[in-house]
Amino acid sequence: MCGSRDTASLGSRLHNSEVAREVVKRGYTIVMGAGETGSMRDVKEIAKENGNMLLVVGREEELNRSSCADIKISVLSTFERALELYNNSDTILFLDGGTGTLSEFISFLNNKIELNDLNKELILYNKDGVYNRIIKDLERRYREGLTGDVHTYFREVSSINELRSCLDEIEHKFTIEFERRKVK
Repeated sequence: MCGSRDTASLGSRLHNSEVAREVVKRGYTIVMGAGETGSMRDVKEIAKENGNMLLVVGREEELNRSSCADIKISVLSTFERALELYNNSDTILFLDGGTGTLSEFISFLNNKIELNDLNKELILYNKDGVYNRIIKDLERRYREGLTGDVHTYFREVSSINELRSCLDEIEHKFTIEFERRKVK
């Protein structure tokens, strides 16, 4: 998840592209919205240059503008888009973005809490503290008894090295789970 505005700062877009390059090196299928501007366009271009499978979710008119998707999933609304993004992902990485990115993070976090979904991984990339205020507010809500301990439902990383370690740990977890299911 990342911003889709061309007006985003160069620093934000460069950080998001740096993270995207790290993620695509791992050969992951990339699942994202259909936006063709800002960091969303940058990430798609990086994924395609690397040969990663790209699954794009959006409204029909957005999908018609998206030429680089390997798989397109058409939805009628942003609510449906969020559901498809969540359901088609094992790990969801939130980069710097706008209100849509923030909305999806809160929505996905709430879904994990409500369902106690321990299989879906949420990673908040907090480079330069871009999400500090959100995290502090979530911690306040926990202290005041308004929500559970949200830190058990998402991982916060603030550097490429932390992201690498986090992804290694998640890959290990999924590998163990995959092997366990094969044995059954």
